[in-house]
Amino acid sequence: MGIVRSTYQRCVLVKKILRNLLVKYEERDVFMSTEYQDEIRDRMKSDQILVPQLFVDGQHIGDADTVEKLNECGELRKMLKPYKSPDACNTCQMCGGFRLLPCRICNGSKKSLHRNHFTAEFVALKCMNCDEVGLVRCEACS
Repeated sequence: MGIVRSTYQRCVLVKKILRNLLVKYEERDVFMSTEYQDEIRDRMKSDQILVPQLFVDGQHIGDADTVEKLNECGELRKMLKPYKSPDACNTCQMCGGFRLLPCRICNGSKKSLHRNHFTAEFVALKCMNCDEVGLVRCEACS
């Protein structure tokens, strides 16, 4: 649990720094999606996934230690000045700031029921609307 706890604390630190700089950010939980895992592996050009990692317009800035050092010396503020947004600290009323919601079609079950027109039975299929854990992006804040 120490590893998980320290990872969580580093993620919280980076999010606090970004909020203090009034920067709106997109958080991706790489452990909830194989698509995100593949993307981070490709971007980092490594099989090992280390989080958190900060990217700005697709450019890799660094991990939590790098972000903290850049913040302390003032470089991060300069780098992120074009992305400053007054509504960065507002929490979405629909998703509570998580930017993800359970799928409306399958209610997060990842299964979609369809009627078999040849028989009176219903067939459970994989829901095509949500990701592998039954979530979709919040429409209000994405």
